[in-house]
Amino acid sequence: MTLYFEDDPADPATPPQLPPLLRAVDVPAGQDVLAKAIAVAPNTEVGTVFYSQRIDRMQIAVRLEPDVPVRNAGQMLFAMMIGLGDAVGALAPPEIAVTYQLPGYLLLNRGRAGLVRLAIDPAAGSDDVPDWMIVSAELRLTSEENEQTEWLKTAGPEQTTMTEEGGGFISRTRLVESCCRHFLVWVNRWQDDGFRPLYDSWMQRLETPAPIDFAGGEQAEWLGLDEDGGALVKLDGKPSSVLPHELEAVCGTPQLP
Repeated sequence: MTLYFEDDPADPATPPQLPPLLRAVDVPAGQDVLAKAIAVAPNTEVGTVFYSQRIDRMQIAVRLEPDVPVRNAGQMLFAMMIGLGDAVGALAPPEIAVTYQLPGYLLLNRGRAGLVRLAIDPAAGSDDVPDWMIVSAELRLTSEENEQTEWLKTAGPEQTTMTEEGGGFISRTRLVESCCRHFLVWVNRWQDDGFRPLYDSWMQRLETPAPIDFAGGEQAEWLGLDEDGGALVKLDGKPSSVLPHELEAVCGTPQLP
């Protein structure tokens, strides 16, 4: 039993109510939301929010059209991570602590529950302005009953869900709405004030820095973020910076079980 509940329970069949700049497009539960958004990105309007009909996970992918080079546009990874974290903070009980971890994880009480990813027009280089960009967010709300056994086998101590942490009363629809609103707030902050406000907010919720695993099996020492949002790391004694849009190529594709 919980003291918390949704004041306005959401019907899963009702489309989320988004701010005027955004437009919701539903994606069948069996389809990959990010893959769908990428496939139609060249012919999709800016501000289109693809969202999954699944109710055990919140999954969205927002189509953007940056007017800055890729190296700066990648900072939307942090805008979405903060937006997702703020959405959880606005809806969930206060005892659920939200923290962040690269290459894009959101943690609830130090267990991985969410994931933010970027997809950028592959024709654009780091110093080019891309024709399109997709930023996606995923949050595991619960495990379906028939998945419980497998979940317990594979989840381990580093994985969790909203339900496990006491936020099982929060619906997918309300999280989609809240995440989109908070994401827009941070996009506006970024447009007005640059990356610094995002840097400050993200660093406040950074999970205790740990080595970053590279796809090749190496571990790099975490040093911080630079002014472009690049991850400053030291590998074999040599410092380097990995920009947000390069993280998946360097670290491998992040996944939730």
